[in-house]
Amino acid sequence: MSLLSSENFQKMKMGFLMGGTTGACLGFLVGGMTVLRYGPGDKGYLATVGNQMLQTGGFLGFIMSIGMVVRADGVEPVSPFVKQQRPLGAYWPSQNRLPIVIEKLK
Repeated sequence: MSLLSSENFQKMKMGFLMGGTTGACLGFLVGGMTVLRYGPGDKGYLATVGNQMLQTGGFLGFIMSIGMVVRADGVEPVSPFVKQQRPLGAYWPSQNRLPIVIEKLK
């Protein structure tokens, strides 16, 4: 699977949007507390809070976009037509369910 595939790009966009939105909300809270605690400074209230929102949103968006691609890189889609393998020891040959599932260790 190449890095520039459409699926990876979609996951990267989704991660950036999720991280950017979360970061902007967090930046609003942190920026608002900073303005209330230390004052607005030379730029004013809106610019100080907006700057904090952009910085935090960009950082978390970048981190989340990388994380989404890395997380989904090795996942292969499962076909509904492929018979799923049962864990070893889950069923007797008569298809009666065992009370304990024993999985094979690799």
